[in-house]
Amino acid sequence: MEKETRRLDCAEACVDAVLEKVGKRIVLGLPLGIGKANHFANALYARAAADRSISLTIFTALTLERPRGKGEIQRRFIQPLLDRLYNHYQDLAFTDPRHRGQLPPNIEVCEFFMQPGAYVHNATAQQSYVSSNYTHVTRDLFDRGVNVVAQMVAPDPDGSGGAYSLSSNPDLTLPILREAAARKDYELYMLGEVNPQLPFMPGDSVLEAGDFDFLLEGDAFDTPLFCAPTTPVNFTEYSLGFHVASLVPDGGTLQVGIGAIGDAVCHALRLRHEHNDLYRGILQDLTSDDSLQYRQRLPMETGTFDRGLYGASEMVPPGFLHLRREGILTREVYPDASLQSLLDSGAVEAIADEQLLLALRDCGRISCPLTQADTEFLQSIGAIDPSYSWRGHRLLSPEGEEEESDLHSAHGRRRLLGSRAGQKLRGGTWLHGGFYLGPSSMYAELRQMPEDELAGINMTAIDFINDLLGDTELKIAQRQQARFVNAAMMVTLNGAVVSDGLADAQVVSGVGGQYNFVAQAHQLPGGRSAIALASTRESHGETRSNIVWEYPHCTIPRHLRDIVVTEYGVADLRGKSDRDVIAAMLAICDSRFQEELLEKARSAGKIEADFTIPLEFTENTPERIRAAYNTDERLAQLPYFPLGTDFTEEEALLAVALGRLKVHSKKWWKVVPLALAGRGASADRSKEADYIHRCLERMAFEDTDTFEHRLEGYLVAGALRRFVDLRRPLTVDEPPQGSDA
Repeated sequence: MEKETRRLDCAEACVDAVLEKVGKRIVLGLPLGIGKANHFANALYARAAADRSISLTIFTALTLERPRGKGEIQRRFIQPLLDRLYNHYQDLAFTDPRHRGQLPPNIEVCEFFMQPGAYVHNATAQQSYVSSNYTHVTRDLFDRGVNVVAQMVAPDPDGSGGAYSLSSNPDLTLPILREAAARKDYELYMLGEVNPQLPFMPGDSVLEAGDFDFLLEGDAFDTPLFCAPTTPVNFTEYSLGFHVASLVPDGGTLQVGIGAIGDAVCHALRLRHEHNDLYRGILQDLTSDDSLQYRQRLPMETGTFDRGLYGASEMVPPGFLHLRREGILTREVYPDASLQSLLDSGAVEAIADEQLLLALRDCGRISCPLTQADTEFLQSIGAIDPSYSWRGHRLLSPEGEEEESDLHSAHGRRRLLGSRAGQKLRGGTWLHGGFYLGPSSMYAELRQMPEDELAGINMTAIDFINDLLGDTELKIAQRQQARFVNAAMMVTLNGAVVSDGLADAQVVSGVGGQYNFVAQAHQLPGGRSAIALASTRESHGETRSNIVWEYPHCTIPRHLRDIVVTEYGVADLRGKSDRDVIAAMLAICDSRFQEELLEKARSAGKIEADFTIPLEFTENTPERIRAAYNTDERLAQLPYFPLGTDFTEEEALLAVALGRLKVHSKKWWKVVPLALAGRGASADRSKEADYIHRCLERMAFEDTDTFEHRLEGYLVAGALRRFVDLRRPLTVDEPPQGSDA
């Protein structure tokens, strides 16, 4: 029985309609990231906050919030961004009470993945966090009794109102709808909040209007999407990117996440393809010949991408669109295991020709003569002429003449091919994704992408991407030489990975899909998981190692250890003994911490007492990393924002400087030299110092009259002078004005 879809133009009226259907106990599923129906969710929250007889549970993830500044310097940087980038964005109403621990007693907000670091030591959020693999969230939602899903959707560009795209978030909505349909008489209500600014993505994410119980439409919901500005990429992250890029074989499959490491990986792949000599030179300087012993079965991948890569990523990062434009993300996969296997083996090309028809027949995918199902399959992929219709074991031509569909006959094969002869097959997908999030330029590019190009992106269910169950044969055929790249906070010397939580049980983010991809890499023939992390971090003004002897929490257990990458190299841990794992991890550790870690391993009897770290690994220092990039040619190809940025030029410069200032401000003896340098920079009126004054003007520090604000201005000026290298461009195409980059 087809649903009766109610179309409304008022969120409050929609709340009335939902309460009438569902009752006063609501378990609301909101997509993660940008796909939330914020207007409806806020109206429902307000109603529940005013009426304590309503029980409201909100189950979601990655709740996005407008940036919050801590301290005067951050406030001055962020406020203009709020005015320019987020002036029309409506924060979710539960975020402020949740931060304060003041949610009404009848309202619970549960997240399975939190905005990284946003809720550490927040009792309300920590207590309601649900630790779950991405692929298990659908199960968990039904265990809680989910009865409403509310999602932002994109209207069909033709304006008919007949179809809507889940666009940014089919990831969990599709499995939820599938599970609800499988459960007889399960009452689940689907609400779509229609936003024309959301790109209409074709493929699996398209639903008919009749699939929705409620549609919220109108100008009130036509609002800009939340943009996630890119962060500057430093030399440590670029080093990680180069090492990861050397693990990716041509013709393979790629998954990466958002953030500076993901941006660095995508840019390093681009340099490998477009500036191969420069890429090889940097990689050689970052990798000593002796360190290759720890790569074991992982050859150094340095060639260009002739076959191209295919993307299969739970999150579609902006870097994937850049890789597509640069001719790297070009390997297309098809939704049929037999066809895909033939393509993988090189037996056929993705072209409609006699060789393809014969190969499909010989492998048993189609029969001779063709069945009706064979005909429908071949026409769906554009392998035979669409004007033919099947009748018995014959084909009916447009002229009404019946012809034998005998594949043994060259004449019959040519007649079958008809107008499709020599044409590219249909249905090729170069990117499968579960959700996307990025800067405003990413959304604009998706909205403006030509229809035939957009057809190569299939936003789909998370269980298709993150799991091998279901269509296993097809997924194995598609995901050739898969490389799943994920970031971590720490890794133990034994190979256990810490990505989501701290020693005191505080959740920093969540497991998300990391475990899914690690497990999948172990199952896929040729698949590998690469955990990427900086070898050190700055904590409370001190440098600490991210390679640790032990830690009371882990996200990925050591029995699933695979590849670990730091700025100092690649350690292949799969199948190694504990002793050899420890030796490999020590080789990619910062040298300032190697001896301490080695002594712990010796004391535990996990490595021989007389083991010494080979000399070639005792120079793992930041100075060595900087030296690899210290030429004008290399610096010119390593921009701070390789994928572009929503920041203005001044904001981009400030983002670089303030990030480093935040680290140095933890210790007063590091701040004093910065302030002194900044005072001199503020007084410098030369052309070379023009960028400093433009940035101070952006921060409203140029005409400051109080001592406290002058001191803050000096710190900002000192950070700009010390931490911004004008030899590096800000972006790939637009170097900063007034610099010699």
